[in-house]
Amino acid sequence: MMLVALAATAQTRFKYKGEQLQSGPGALYVNDRMKTDKRRFTFRHVNEALRFAEHQERNGQTVCIYIEPSVYWLDNPDDPSVRRPVSGTVPFAMEVHLSDVALIGLSDNPEDVVLAVNRGQTQGADGNYTMFHWVGSRVKAENVTFGNYCNVDLVYPRDSRRNRARRKDAIVQAQIAICQGDDFRFSRCRFISRLNLCPFVGAMYTEFNDCYFECTDDALCGTGIYNRCRFTLFSSKPFYTTDEQVGAKFYDCDIHTLTHGTQYLTKQSGPVTMERCRWTSDDPMLKIEWSKRPEPRHMCKMTDCMLNGQPLDVPTPTEPLPVLLPALPLQPQPDIVTGRWTIDCHKPKDTAEYPWQPDVTKAAWGYAEGVDGAEGSWGLVQLQKGARLMYTAKDGWGTREATVVLDPCKAPGQGFGSATGQYLDICICFDTFTLTGYGVRFIRTPDYDHAVEVCLVEYQHGDITHISQSERCDLFKRGCVVKLSENDGSIMAEVCQGGKSQCLTAQMTHPNGFRGFHLQHTGSTGASATVIKSISLK
Repeated sequence: MMLVALAATAQTRFKYKGEQLQSGPGALYVNDRMKTDKRRFTFRHVNEALRFAEHQERNGQTVCIYIEPSVYWLDNPDDPSVRRPVSGTVPFAMEVHLSDVALIGLSDNPEDVVLAVNRGQTQGADGNYTMFHWVGSRVKAENVTFGNYCNVDLVYPRDSRRNRARRKDAIVQAQIAICQGDDFRFSRCRFISRLNLCPFVGAMYTEFNDCYFECTDDALCGTGIYNRCRFTLFSSKPFYTTDEQVGAKFYDCDIHTLTHGTQYLTKQSGPVTMERCRWTSDDPMLKIEWSKRPEPRHMCKMTDCMLNGQPLDVPTPTEPLPVLLPALPLQPQPDIVTGRWTIDCHKPKDTAEYPWQPDVTKAAWGYAEGVDGAEGSWGLVQLQKGARLMYTAKDGWGTREATVVLDPCKAPGQGFGSATGQYLDICICFDTFTLTGYGVRFIRTPDYDHAVEVCLVEYQHGDITHISQSERCDLFKRGCVVKLSENDGSIMAEVCQGGKSQCLTAQMTHPNGFRGFHLQHTGSTGASATVIKSISLK
């Protein structure tokens, strides 16, 4: 009798769709106005309910986690410490091993039930911060908002006291969920972030019904089936690519793009199907294309779609693509010899905190075509992080002036893949044997997502210090010309692009007579590389 009485009291009653329910082994209840009581299957935090469900013995039966309206932080937004990966390169708010589960918001409005984090790459985290790493299958959610509010204001209409301003304006990689498994289904859910949204990417089958998405590039699920969904696209390539076999499919969706000029679906070609979808844009001249280089084998298909109320037909690509020539690697020349170029890779001292190492057995440079913002531009391109070029002066000849023409692949002007010690240094008055001299640095920082910072630097036996204030630079784009010169103990850099210029000057704290040249790139490669068009030394 005592056991029966205990079972009867170990429950919490709540309503779902007008029906009276009670908590139990198959119905966990989350309410942040109550204390956690595992005997009553009642939890104050979503994290606690998920951990409890992980350890249940359910024999394949589905557990429903019912969540009352509120904002539930999966990670303390007020904790000033930086989140770092436990393993690998991605820090997660929560790693979940759970199948046969449903997350159900107890409101018809998904804005009322918010699961939130607010960290991103270099903004509260070391790495592309992600709410969930979810390992499992047969996972469902309905009437829930999943938001990474690192670069988006959290606005909670139900209670303005729960509003929270974004960490920073500069948009960085801030993700929702990466999963391993199959059969993820979402109904009437919202997915809010900007760069690399990642709304449960990784499963072979992921279905979204009547959901809403806000994102910039490299964001959406490449195996997703999107039924009657709404999108606000803040940039021109919502997919990096889609799954080669499955592809992404859109049916009866509404898509509003804030892009001007050309809206692409994928950065790298991948199959996409769109049927009965309605696009809107404030740009009356907007063009929509599959990608810059759509592959005919990917079978992209558009049927009965509209753009600003007019029929939209993006033809399925059928013409074979022009051959994209691979990079022609340059043979490494690691020796430092007077009158010759050194072509190698090197890890500078001030990148010691970042976990990468140059591979001296492979080419660091190649002659190749750039991509994205440098498409069609040929020159020297980095093939690995740490690519370095140096010229060692001969007696009686060398350089106190240099002009370098650059075409960065990052079209918006941020120059590099992330603010993780990724920079380009160009130096003159340089001794290649001791790594001593002066130059200009372009570096990506957490403060800007469409610009770099620029400053003058001094090398002293490989130690690098700033000798000028860092300034915002919006000129690190295609056609950037960098002029470096030394005059009477001063170092000057002039950066020119598109008819605009920016000048920096500083005193050389240790004037020297060196005449070597040095170029060091610590950024990532591919779409984050910089095409070196020409180097002129005087």
